[in-house]
Amino acid sequence: MKKAYLALLVVAAFFVIESQFGIISKASENNIFASDKQKDQAEPVKSAVYTYPDFYRGIYLNIVSAKSLEKLKGFVSESKKSNINTFVMDCQSSRYKKCIVPPENVQYCQDNNIHCIARIVVFPEGLKTYPIPDSVIQEKLEIAESACQNGFKEIQFDYIRFNDSSRLRHLKLNDRYAFIEGFLLRAKNHLKKYNVKIAADVFGRIPLNSSDLIGQRMEGLDKVVDVICPMAYPSHYTWSKKLQNDPYHTVYITSKKAAERTKSAQIVTYIQAFKMKLGPNAYDDYVRYQIKAVHDAGIKGFIFWNARQDYVVPMEVARKYYAEEAQVSSSKSKADDAI
Repeated sequence: MKKAYLALLVVAAFFVIESQFGIISKASENNIFASDKQKDQAEPVKSAVYTYPDFYRGIYLNIVSAKSLEKLKGFVSESKKSNINTFVMDCQSSRYKKCIVPPENVQYCQDNNIHCIARIVVFPEGLKTYPIPDSVIQEKLEIAESACQNGFKEIQFDYIRFNDSSRLRHLKLNDRYAFIEGFLLRAKNHLKKYNVKIAADVFGRIPLNSSDLIGQRMEGLDKVVDVICPMAYPSHYTWSKKLQNDPYHTVYITSKKAAERTKSAQIVTYIQAFKMKLGPNAYDDYVRYQIKAVHDAGIKGFIFWNARQDYVVPMEVARKYYAEEAQVSSSKSKADDAI
């Protein structure tokens, strides 16, 4: 009888101890998860998704400025006053076969909400000989890859065309298209792992014509790049006095036609930010007309081009333009609220 009673006590004690340890174990588990949850709330993980501008408002910078953090800081400071959010930056020089813009320079711009685009000149003055060694193509791809590794989220290929002359007259137009578009498709596939945008610069006349001997066409480029940048500098439209003297019309029709001839690629138009053949227009008006034309055309944005990087007037025009637009928008909002 005593043995049976003692056995019963041992079994009861076991269940009590197991129950207590179970509660303690569960409580400890809850405390661990609670601690992890608090840690997650206290230290949120930053999103790895890169945010591109909804509308590009850019300037071009040469390699000297792109390499110098001090110079970049100056351009960033001025850009913040003028709603500029994009820098197209030369990332190479003839002496180097890779991107020489330091990663910290790219990061500094991005930290200040400036989207950085690496500009790579493919065929200076346009391709004059054909065919060309594959090593030349590979060199450009390696420069583009090193730019991606240094933090650039968009690669822009300039001078991606044949020379604007009758040389290579034996080369058929379709072969020219196939070569240019083939290079860009190869670049896009080569850089796919970096999840970057691929852009191509085109002559301002390309959206307005067809069968161009430089080997650029909107419909073909639309299939192989993410962004197309027509260089719509009115001073360069030498075949038409109307296009030369009416900057609004020139930029508007070039941008509008570019958008109409593409299905996938975004259109970001280069506009003239230098004093050349301004016609009857004052320089500040000339710049303002172009900005308005880009917006009215409904495209993705614009980039100021000035080889000397003299953006004092263009930036001031941009500042005033967007300040006025904000004021109009605010007045309209207040009027709508009053109704």
